[in-house]
Amino acid sequence: MARMPGHDHDHEHAHEHVHGPDCDHDHDHEHAHARTPYVREEPKIGRNDPCPCGSGKKFKKCHGA
Repeated sequence: MARMPGHDHDHEHAHEHVHGPDCDHDHDHEHAHARTPYVREEPKIGRNDPCPCGSGKKFKKCHGA
């Protein structure tokens, strides 16, 4: 058995399963991240678009900083 980094002894560790993008087993419980996506009322302002405050500056140099 390979030793884990930071361990100077050999034994099994009981780790909980961590759900990640490669998790492929069946899930029989609800996930908190199964929400409806946010929908904007107005289109998102790009960093290089004029600032909506009317200063004439780019958004990134005005209110986007």
